[in-house]
Amino acid sequence: MKDKFNFHNCANDDALSFGNAMLIVGKLKETVNQVLPENGLGQTLNSLLGQQKLDIDVGLQRNAYGKWFGEGIDCEILRVGAQGWKKGKIKLKLNVTIEFCPDEPEVEEIPENNESETSQPESPLDDLRRQLLNHENSPS
Repeated sequence: MKDKFNFHNCANDDALSFGNAMLIVGKLKETVNQVLPENGLGQTLNSLLGQQKLDIDVGLQRNAYGKWFGEGIDCEILRVGAQGWKKGKIKLKLNVTIEFCPDEPEVEEIPENNESETSQPESPLDDLRRQLLNHENSPS
């Protein structure tokens, strides 16, 4: 299926949390593709997500379009390789683009004690991965 919208700054494997409802971006992308170009996009999107047991609180149903396509819906995102969840809003754009807007702008971290950036792991799991690879590649 060809995408009917631009997935601006989220990867398919990124996770989204809307309080009690969690899904990967690829699942949201798939569901949005099902509702375009129907009328009542916000309500239809909420209904289809609800059928999948993903109840996302957008307030009153008649305001679903304004939430999805206007002010956005509060959520959190966990990007692949990131060290934790980031709060923000998810918005559908009328052209249709899905965009994650962080509550706080991303700031590039400067390593302490003049350590090079390569000495810091990108993720807490990177050290574990390296240990497992070294163990598998070492002679028994």
